Amino acid sequence: MERGRLVILLVEDDDNDIFFVRRATEAGGHSLFGVHNGEEAVLYMKGFGEFADRKKFPIPNVVLTDLKMPRMDGLELLRWIRSNPRYGVIPTMVYSSSHLESDISQAYALGANAYLAKPSNLKELIEILRLTYEFWSKCERPTFSLRESSSA
Repeated sequence: MERGRLVILLVEDDDNDIFFVRRATEAGGHSLFGVHNGEEAVLYMKGFGEFADRKKFPIPNVVLTDLKMPRMDGLELLRWIRSNPRYGVIPTMVYSSSHLESDISQAYALGANAYLAKPSNLKELIEILRLTYEFWSKCERPTFSLRESSSA
């Protein structure tokens, strides 16, 4: 992975939000992959099922997750990520429309690196993501082998 370029996994059940985050991400030259819930995110990160081709679905070096999703929500996903040493080092940010103190506190308690409130317009979204991606693209990040360990 070249320095400065991010592979972002967006975990979001709303296709409209995926569309707008993708539009906001395009200008930065980063790669964005979207899944619809935490269960799909786990499959993606492990490289299982439809996500087995690591050239097509590379391990993300940033995860951006919504909170309120079916099957496995964002808090459950955070718990899973932080409990797995292979993935626990990946910067994981919550991207949610919830402003509830309990959601924010719980997200940080489970290891979220940031909690971003969904903005009301595309211009704000582009600015928030630009700053976020700029920060993470300058950070040193661990590299991952293309082989999935059987214990992950």
